Amino acid sequence: MNNLPPYRPRPVLALASIEASGWYLKRYAILAHGRAFDEAIASAATSEALKRLPKAGSLSDETDNQGVAFQIVHFAEVAVVSPVFYWQWGSVLANLDQMRASWDTPTEFGDGVREVVGCIWEMNIVQFEVRAWANQLLSGTKSTTDGLAAYLQDHAVSEKQVSLRSP
Repeated sequence: MNNLPPYRPRPVLALASIEASGWYLKRYAILAHGRAFDEAIASAATSEALKRLPKAGSLSDETDNQGVAFQIVHFAEVAVVSPVFYWQWGSVLANLDQMRASWDTPTEFGDGVREVVGCIWEMNIVQFEVRAWANQLLSGTKSTTDGLAAYLQDHAVSEKQVSLRSP
C-alpha cells in the first residue's frame, strides 16, 4: 500500500471542559499540518454539539446516558470535523453522527458522513478516553463524585500536545 501517506502525530490541544445543558463536556482540538486553532470555530462546534446531544441523564442512572461526553474539534486538511461521544448505561460509548464544516464556512456545522466514527488521530483520543473512564469511574476505588472530577481533569497526552486548559 505505497499510495497511503505515512502516519505522523498531530498536535492535540486540551481545551477547557464545560458544563452546559446538564452535560459535562470534555473538549479537544487536533491540528493538521498548516492549520491553527481558532476559538470561534471550536465554540461553534461545541454549540452545535450541545444542540445535538440527547437530554442529559444522571451519572447514577444505569438505564440512560450519564450526562458526560467528550468532543474533538479536528482542524483537518479538507474541513473541520467534530466527532462527539457520550457515555451511557455506565460502560457504553455512544456517538453522534459526524459534524462537519467546510473551510469556506468553518463555523457552520452540518452533517458529515454518517458512517464515519473518526480518523486515526481522533481514535487516539477515543482510546485514551475509554481508559480514563474505566480507570476513574469504573475502578471502584473512588466515589462517583471524585471519579468524575478526576475524569474531567484527565486529558489525552501526545508528544505535540499544547494545553489550553485553565490553570
